[in-house]
Amino acid sequence: MKVGIDCRDLLAGARTGIGRFVENFLQALSLETDPPDLFLYGNQRTFFDIGEPWGKRLSPKTRRKAEAATWWWDRVTLPRLARRDRLDVFLSPYFKAPGVRSCPVVITIHDLLFLRMPPEISGRNAMYCRAFRSLAAGFARRAAAILTVSEHSQRDIAELLRVPKKKTHVVGNCVGPRYRPVEDDAAIAAAKAACGIDGDYILTVGNFGPHKNLAALARTLAALDPDLRRRYRLALVGRHDKWTHGVRKTAARLGVGDRIVCPGHVPEEHLPALYAGAAAFVTLSRWEGFGLPALEAMACGTPVLCSNRSALPEVVGDAALLADPDDEDDCVQALARILVDNALRSDLREKGPARAGHFSPERFAGKILKVLADAAERGQ
Repeated sequence: MKVGIDCRDLLAGARTGIGRFVENFLQALSLETDPPDLFLYGNQRTFFDIGEPWGKRLSPKTRRKAEAATWWWDRVTLPRLARRDRLDVFLSPYFKAPGVRSCPVVITIHDLLFLRMPPEISGRNAMYCRAFRSLAAGFARRAAAILTVSEHSQRDIAELLRVPKKKTHVVGNCVGPRYRPVEDDAAIAAAKAACGIDGDYILTVGNFGPHKNLAALARTLAALDPDLRRRYRLALVGRHDKWTHGVRKTAARLGVGDRIVCPGHVPEEHLPALYAGAAAFVTLSRWEGFGLPALEAMACGTPVLCSNRSALPEVVGDAALLADPDDEDDCVQALARILVDNALRSDLREKGPARAGHFSPERFAGKILKVLADAAERGQ
């Protein structure tokens, strides 16, 4: 089976949700005994690197074409490449179905944040949201099949885009072998030094968008018992964006500006040790299509506190402590408990890696390959 994949989000030094989804799928495929023939399509910014420690069975054919305009890439470049390579099926990791007509197209809708959350939380205006709904619904109707990452997102797709549930397939995501408990103190110290972290710390990983609710996390830190507040720093790991300044400003106003560290993007080789060295991983996000960082933290044996909203409870199961992100008292009590209750911490450290094991690369790749194979067999 010849499979083409749009790989524009495979960027050097970047950690985007879509990029991680593609990267995880490619790395998972490298563990397959009989992977399909892969054709990876990227632009001038794409970084093709499957990397270790994933095995060496995968030998994809990479096609790099300069992208001047997204619409030209979607409507002209990709269709030409698909025809030239005689693909059996094309995988788009985006909600967009490019103008490929020579083979079935499978699209991916990770979440419908922009349709569920108001503009002040999603960061998008009403006009964008209306346009997104119209385009996403049209692409979903034309696609041979739709991949999504959680049952929560599957329900939203059916309700908001009016797509038959049987057309969507929940494939989740995966945690790779590099994410595991780290007992090497030197590796943890090196990761902390790379991030400018001194002493004990609480960790979160992701962007600074309004839906991540980082201002609430800063308020939670500020409301902790003074002894806990003095002991722990809060490390907000992720690329700086237009919302970073607002989070820092809120922290300063609350008197905890000196307790928050924003190191920006952290190379993935440091992430397992950074997770493992944290006293807790915390996300009070109001919206997640999946929530991969929480799962990665659990795989590293880190106690996790997360929001009881969207897909997060579905992903973490009983291996994390949940709190209402809009209830400050609940968040403060939960964070204090996860920091001081040794029995709870021990329980979560034991359950976390076991829960993460349910999201193995092999299972992830197998689910996607089945959908692609079924679409290819049905043809146009």
